Amino acid sequence: MSEQTIQPIERILFPTDFSPAADAAFAYAERLACSTGAELLVLHVPQDVPTVGPLENPDREKKRQLQAVGSRMSDIKIERMFYAGAPGEVICWIAQEHRCDQIVIGTHGRTGLINLLLGSVAEYVVRHARCPVLTVPSRPRDEAPLKDPSLSYPPPMIQPL
Repeated sequence: MSEQTIQPIERILFPTDFSPAADAAFAYAERLACSTGAELLVLHVPQDVPTVGPLENPDREKKRQLQAVGSRMSDIKIERMFYAGAPGEVICWIAQEHRCDQIVIGTHGRTGLINLLLGSVAEYVVRHARCPVLTVPSRPRDEAPLKDPSLSYPPPMIQPL
């Protein structure tokens, strides 16, 4: 195993669609930024804009929502931006161009047919990002705890050497 120098986390990308799943992910991004001293780059990629590139005049309500994404910790530096395009591609590209060390993204927990038909931005980001990605699932507060692990039965056959 080769010895690698571990680089500090200096910039974290937090993409948001202003959903409850994104709110849950922001709590993790905020804690990570606070514990590492990293800057947060908060990104919104509107789905309804037919162009690609930085948005100079975003929708007034979305602009208000993006400004409202803020840290309760005053020592965290936050940069906010709008960028139009395919969300997964834009998120990965922005992370690369801004030299982000980490992406923290919320997941809606959609599976099966919905994910097959619509795709998943978080899945795309996990597969294509050039930096580590932390996914934060959206879970109901009253979700049942996991069951104890069980032994697979019958036990696997042990082959003689």
